[in-house]
Amino acid sequence: MEDHILIRYGELSLKKTNRKQFVTKVTNHIKRSLSEYKNLEFESRGMRFYVILNNTPSNKVIEKLEKIPGVYSFSVVSRTASNLDDICKLAEEIVRKEIGTNATFKVETNRADKTFPMVSLDISKAVSRHLFINIPGLKADVHKPDFVLDIDVRNEGTFIYTKTYYGMGGLPAGCLGKTVLMVSGGIDSIVAGYLSIKKGMTVDAIHFESYPYTSDLALQKVVDLLEQISPYAEYLNINLFVVPFTNIQEAIYKHCRDDYGITIMRRMMYRIAERIAKARGALAIINGENIGQVASQTLESISVIENVVDIPVIRPLAILDKKDIMDISNQIGTYEISIRPYEDCCTVFVPKHPVIKPLISIAEKEESKFEYAPLLEEAIANTKRLVLHKDKHYDAIKKEFVSEDDLI
Repeated sequence: MEDHILIRYGELSLKKTNRKQFVTKVTNHIKRSLSEYKNLEFESRGMRFYVILNNTPSNKVIEKLEKIPGVYSFSVVSRTASNLDDICKLAEEIVRKEIGTNATFKVETNRADKTFPMVSLDISKAVSRHLFINIPGLKADVHKPDFVLDIDVRNEGTFIYTKTYYGMGGLPAGCLGKTVLMVSGGIDSIVAGYLSIKKGMTVDAIHFESYPYTSDLALQKVVDLLEQISPYAEYLNINLFVVPFTNIQEAIYKHCRDDYGITIMRRMMYRIAERIAKARGALAIINGENIGQVASQTLESISVIENVVDIPVIRPLAILDKKDIMDISNQIGTYEISIRPYEDCCTVFVPKHPVIKPLISIAEKEESKFEYAPLLEEAIANTKRLVLHKDKHYDAIKKEFVSEDDLI
């Protein structure tokens, strides 16, 4: 009976002259994601897109659609001709199969086809009346019904369904250009990566490694996190740039004031991230910073740290509560990976009392105490690129690094 999936685009409806190209990107992504199911057919109708199942199990298609940016919501629907008799007949079949008797219900109609001879309210009343007569035990409840029977009367036919699924929303994958994501292995940065993909950005990842203070297990955690969000991206591979950061950190804590250690460390990270971003043609740096969460994320700290770069820094989590971030982390399946007890470079060199209101003048003075430029060049020269391929799990990370002369 359920023969179609009706897909809605949501935010894309706000686009004007360029709406068509956004919609085309989403529909192409849908088709590619579902290419393994050979029986499917597709039909595009303005701001609606239909997947015709042809006996393909709907649950398999649903799993794919939930991970496609730009898809706001979708419903598994049954289609019939746009006349009242056929609508009433199909509505009865659906209720008998999916709901049964002794339930409360409500009928809601969307009459997109304005040539249909009845208005939405009259269609709902007529279908409700038919259900009352033919299915004993049903009761109306317009406030808190057990189920809502949705009827969508359109030019291409009438679609009836009882459930709406919600997708990622956002914008089509990759439509806003390339970025680099500073990913630590904690809860926040990978959620920032997911939200960036949702908003139409392509992501290359950068991880700062402090071997031997951090282990291969810490790097493996980062790989597992990126693999967890890769299905949300249209592109098949994610590049992970692993930057050897130990020499820089040791120099900072040897020569600089202890309380400015984190501030200077983050300034060095930003300098490296910007170099990699420009080499990759990326337009912005993304990170998981959350205003006021730790000393390096006060407004004063953010200002001093960001001062060393001249490309935009995007912070998707800037004003979210920690609970909101954790909820998203659980939703996308990264939380349990993020809390594995393996330290990253930001946690192994932590001063007892980091400055929360740093000054640029002091930060620059402390940096002048050692020659950091050669250390930055050394770190960039020894950066390794790991290409995370779709459907491939990395159990031996060190053996999977790409071997190239020019890694960035």
